[in-house]
Amino acid sequence: MARYFSFARRTWSVALLGVVLLTSCKKADTEPDDKIVICYGYPGACDTPATVRDLSGLDGCGKVLELANGKRLEPHGTAWNSFPSANGQHVVIGYVPAGSVSICMVGQPVEITCIRGAD
Repeated sequence: MARYFSFARRTWSVALLGVVLLTSCKKADTEPDDKIVICYGYPGACDTPATVRDLSGLDGCGKVLELANGKRLEPHGTAWNSFPSANGQHVVIGYVPAGSVSICMVGQPVEITCIRGAD
């Protein structure tokens, strides 16, 4: 019986966490409807300007993000995969360290939590 309650509690906790994450990213009223903003679980963290760089010519690399200080990030995650990016495109991102290893090794692997096109 205790196993059932433990399982039910975990199930409800995961479901509640999913609802919170999916409903926490909101577009400001001042943004136009055609502007793409993709955010997963970290509202308000979309404040780092970056430029998309296509490094497909390097072994194991694809698109990376270059920050204003020259630091490169190797993006991963649902927000990144859902965003239509192009080489040279200016974007504003939110990210957290991914804690994974990289085949490309040109920058820090990160999970993109929020991404939108820069104005």
